[in-house]
Amino acid sequence: MLHPQSVLSLFVLTLLLVPNKVLGQFSDQSLTNTTQAFTQAQIVPDVLSSFNPAALLGVEFTDPSTNQSVNVTPGILLSMEQTMKEPQFFLTANVTIPSTIPYVLVIIDPDAPMPQNNTESQFRHMLGGDFHVDNSSKLVNTSAALSDFVNPTPPTGSDPHRYVILAFIQPADFNSTGPELVNASTPRNNFNLTTFGEAVNLGSPIAGTYFLTGPSSNSSASSTSPASSTSSAATSSGVGRSLKAHGIGLKATWGLTLGLVMYALS
Repeated sequence: MLHPQSVLSLFVLTLLLVPNKVLGQFSDQSLTNTTQAFTQAQIVPDVLSSFNPAALLGVEFTDPSTNQSVNVTPGILLSMEQTMKEPQFFLTANVTIPSTIPYVLVIIDPDAPMPQNNTESQFRHMLGGDFHVDNSSKLVNTSAALSDFVNPTPPTGSDPHRYVILAFIQPADFNSTGPELVNASTPRNNFNLTTFGEAVNLGSPIAGTYFLTGPSSNSSASSTSPASSTSSAATSSGVGRSLKAHGIGLKATWGLTLGLVMYALS
């Protein structure tokens, strides 16, 4: 059985060796842009000590008022209404990812209850394993989550919060070790992803993204790109600086080929 980090190394090696098979565009620049956005938003080091993604994580909300899809790009400002429903997740690389590899997904808020005073950081909005990539590159969950999705509800008076979404290759014993640490009765506030990850041998994230959401009065009715946000209150904080991060469209055309990655966790 290989350590998750060894599987991650195989994953990265495969991306370097296997060419893009036509159905979409994937570039190293996309990964670079995402990595830079995490640094600009101070997700590194606030949440992660480092971030070197090997794939792109696409996240798609459905706006309940319009029934329109809203794609997450790093640093996009979304309203509370737009983020009310659990999103769909997609994982893409320059190759096709086999459906046999399970992933862990987590959504955390490092700014709870407010970026100005984050005494409840990190707040765990979702944590689940057994996500597999289907033939459309969608990540589909095949078992109950350790923590079901709860929508962002930043309090009145707060600056926009960062909501960080990460994908990990699932360790072989995650379904036994994970529930020992997190279950339905575990408080969601003051979660520590690093501590949890070390306890369950999670390894480094292979993909990630993030979005911003503020109280209803601070969130526009439609999505706002990082570059177009001009909120003076937000700009005065680290979160405000993240609004200016150069986001990239993570939901590229899904479904490219990966033949060399070995699932050796079981």
